[in-house]
Amino acid sequence: MKKIKYILYIAAAVLATASCKGFLDVQPTNKVSADAVVSSPEGIQAFLANLYYNLPIEGFDFTAENNPCPDQGYADGFHFNDGAPNNSWRVAYILTDEALGSELNECADDKYYAWWGTAFRHLHDLNAFADLIPTLTSIDEDTRTELMGQAWFIRGMIYFALARRYGGLPIIEKVTDIQPILDNPTDTTITNQIIKDLKVSRSTEVETWNYILKCFDNAAEMLSETDNGFHTRANKWTALAYKSRASLHAASLAKFWNRAPFTGDAVDAGCVGGFTKEDMERWYKECLECSRELIECGKYSLYMPNPSTPEEATENYIHIFQKPEDARCESIFVKGYYKKGRKFGTNQDVWGQPAQTGGAWPHPGRVNPSLEFAENFERYDTPGESAKFVTYEGDDFSYGGYNEGNVYRKFDNPLDMFEGKDARLAAITILPGSVWRDTLIVIQCGVVDMQGKIHMDVDGDMKAQYMGWDGKVHYQFGAADNKFFSGFCRERGNNTRTGFSFKKYMDPNFVSSGSVWNESTTDWIDIRLAEILLDYAEAYAESGLGDAGFARECLNRTRRRAGHKTDIDCTPENVQRERLAELGFENAHQWDLVRRREYHTVFNNYRRGALSPILDLRDGKTFFVRGYVQKTNPITFKERFYYRGIPGWNVSGLIKNPQQ
Repeated sequence: MKKIKYILYIAAAVLATASCKGFLDVQPTNKVSADAVVSSPEGIQAFLANLYYNLPIEGFDFTAENNPCPDQGYADGFHFNDGAPNNSWRVAYILTDEALGSELNECADDKYYAWWGTAFRHLHDLNAFADLIPTLTSIDEDTRTELMGQAWFIRGMIYFALARRYGGLPIIEKVTDIQPILDNPTDTTITNQIIKDLKVSRSTEVETWNYILKCFDNAAEMLSETDNGFHTRANKWTALAYKSRASLHAASLAKFWNRAPFTGDAVDAGCVGGFTKEDMERWYKECLECSRELIECGKYSLYMPNPSTPEEATENYIHIFQKPEDARCESIFVKGYYKKGRKFGTNQDVWGQPAQTGGAWPHPGRVNPSLEFAENFERYDTPGESAKFVTYEGDDFSYGGYNEGNVYRKFDNPLDMFEGKDARLAAITILPGSVWRDTLIVIQCGVVDMQGKIHMDVDGDMKAQYMGWDGKVHYQFGAADNKFFSGFCRERGNNTRTGFSFKKYMDPNFVSSGSVWNESTTDWIDIRLAEILLDYAEAYAESGLGDAGFARECLNRTRRRAGHKTDIDCTPENVQRERLAELGFENAHQWDLVRRREYHTVFNNYRRGALSPILDLRDGKTFFVRGYVQKTNPITFKERFYYRGIPGWNVSGLIKNPQQ
């Protein structure tokens, strides 16, 4: 018996660390009777529902940090809605130049995005399901084909999530039957053969990406064109959508590999890298073909694509995310959160609220969109370029902070600074002086007193009083109590430190009950038509393949929905600016930085910027100061972080990743 346990330990450690509970069960699921597990349509759907629950969707219940609470059993960052998931809202976008966490100043490093042992456990369950399908006698051939299509889709999703973290992977399509070991514990020939079968080597990165696209191709061929009406189960078009995302990712890696090349055993074996020009062109071509097929299928359309005014565009855009059920026309795949509570609801409505509307929740204001994110958006009068905010006459757009020699632009209402900006900025962020949930949001960094002295230290005394032009008392942050302002004061970490607060996804009717977790039930749209339009545009812009006119139309359709009247050319720069504007805070940007190998150039002694509103007490007007977020240090993304470390490589014999 001791020998059997030792053998099973080795087998389980081959592809996962020994601590990955449940990766290889002693009682293998492939030996359970098919009739016992899926003897009815309900049983089949229950099995499939469990597989879907474990899909690696980076939605509201995904935390970017690897197992921040391992004692609570979180699945390497996924399904972070069990118990009391206090992670200070370590979501992917606060690790990019999109935003800053009010308590955090980080970028992705080797603590983040890991997902290995849990992934192979889910793959084991998926393979067991796929093995069962041909044996089922209670279903017809069409149902059997549909179920196999679902299996191929789920397999593609698992491998896609793994590949963009680790590169080349062991390709496993069958559950290894360990029953012979249990039946013949003294037969070392059988034991050695099974262990040999379990030790699957890493495929090359090129082979892995080809396999992922094959998974989605097989799924698209087998799945029907209809869905369940909620877009929570894959159909043919779902498979093509994720193929579009995956093929663009692979093509980008091939094109931009030399921006951050690696050396070593993994490179020599092709486990990472090894891309050719032919690989790049093939993947761009596949992206173009599947994207266009999906765009032209007639099943999906942009929600409210032709607003008459920018204000209407703002309302239309934010409605997509506040009420996803009203925008089914655009959604391709959705992760639903159907009820409150542990393992069901999420926490985005409490972490993201500005402090003034946080209610009973003690930790609001944790997502701070950056100045760089806000300045990425175009102005309507200067289409085709990012529009920086002009804060003073002759502004050189440096991050020098306040200079009393500058002649600052002053505004009666701080919202006037943002007039003419792309409507999506006001839909995604809460701006200084805007109204949210019937509350005027006060985001103020400081004051200039009657003697001309500025007070804007984020550690300043919130209760210090300053007389103003109107003969009334004023405060540095806009009020003497942090329940009545939402910016800059560092007390409790509940205020924006960038000048912008968070709006996208926020339910305007949400009311927190206090310290109870997982009360939000807004659905997460994981992929939608807008992304596919921009996939086609980018694939054309980077490769020169495809239809130039169609690519230009794809790029400008999302801009028109945002209220733009002037079309722009489909260039790489225009596409990337539009991707950030359209897909901001949808957990797309961090993978854009990875696949285009730009993370290490953006985060090279990088500090995020802030646009700080200052109330001049001499005349009652507001001006803005551009600077770095106060009390933050420069941070750097190291190139080795592009590939996560392979857990247990010294036991499994798998080739480890570069610089691991």
